[in-house]
Amino acid sequence: MTETPPPPAPDPSLPLEQMLWDVATMVNGRETVLFGEMLDALGRRGFGPVLTLASAMAVLPTGIVPGVPAVMAVIMMIASVQMLRGRKELWVPPRLYRLQIPGVTVLKAVARARPTARRLGRINRPHMQWLTRSRPAIWSIALVVILTSCAIITIGAIPGLPFVLAIHLLAFGIGLTAGDGRFVAAGFAIFLPAAYGALRLTGMV
Repeated sequence: MTETPPPPAPDPSLPLEQMLWDVATMVNGRETVLFGEMLDALGRRGFGPVLTLASAMAVLPTGIVPGVPAVMAVIMMIASVQMLRGRKELWVPPRLYRLQIPGVTVLKAVARARPTARRLGRINRPHMQWLTRSRPAIWSIALVVILTSCAIITIGAIPGLPFVLAIHLLAFGIGLTAGDGRFVAAGFAIFLPAAYGALRLTGMV
């Protein structure tokens, strides 16, 4: 892979854009990167960026690739269990860590996501931080993520279902990344109709 100039430096006040910068800077000039290296780059900033990355890969077109939603669900489940245990950084099993991703694919995804991250960053500021820092809130988020991840692993092969199930997880990730409890609250608000929609898609209701 031909080395390209690094992406423009982000506004340090925009945590989502900073997250993309961290990934792009780590990848730049490399043919392939390990998925674990990306998680390492994000994990130093807490669990929010990890949830954001994993849920976004389920929501975006990458989510239609067989196996991708399930792998992302496993990552989110591992992260959530560690959140419950009070860990500050993510640990993943070596097999997941060593998954290789083409560097150019990552850079293209970052380029596509940057405009949205910048727009969200204009409104994504620290608010209602008790929803992003308090123990009850963290436990509630982690439990919802675990339940949702189990559902994605179990029935996520149904077309469209990973998107429905991952929207509220993306809201959680964005909220935790920026310390914005409004996004966390939105995630909880989306969770119940998302769960109902998933049950409808599976014919359970």
